[in-house]
Amino acid sequence: MYSQDKIAVTLKVYHQCQSVTTTIQLLGYPTRRTLYTWIANEGIIKPKRKPLELVNMADHPRNPPVQVKMDAIHRCFELGESIKSVSEDIGYTRASMYSWRKKYLHGGVPALMNCKNIKPNTLTEGSSSRSSIPELMQLQDQIRNMQMEIDILKETINVLKKTPASIRRLSKTGRRQ
Repeated sequence: MYSQDKIAVTLKVYHQCQSVTTTIQLLGYPTRRTLYTWIANEGIIKPKRKPLELVNMADHPRNPPVQVKMDAIHRCFELGESIKSVSEDIGYTRASMYSWRKKYLHGGVPALMNCKNIKPNTLTEGSSSRSSIPELMQLQDQIRNMQMEIDILKETINVLKKTPASIRRLSKTGRRQ
């Protein structure tokens, strides 16, 4: 990155000699492409960006809850809304929304959770909802059934390994099966 002083000196030398090659040879910097860019942008003043007004209040916390993040991800990356319009609507930066998406893709909803969003004393041992108990029991039954299938398949493989080759019959090509 070049300072504004170096850019000004370079442009001054260029205007004196009127040659990009000579300017680069005299100063030893920049590249041809960079100098052409500086010449093209000379005198053009960049417009100042509008400052983003973020307020840290109860209805707009610094660390938003997971539902706000999921809603923004859904609107932008599933429904196709403009990231700029969604970010202005919810009051968080576009960079934050891209960060939320990256976290979601790598770790799912738990990755979006922030320890600052968890209120103290809200989690207690054994406070799961009653509706999840039947689901938990169903999953445990599935695990037991799958383990039984695995054990049966392993035993079948062991029995086949122990079967002597002389009992196996010959195929049509004369090889043992």
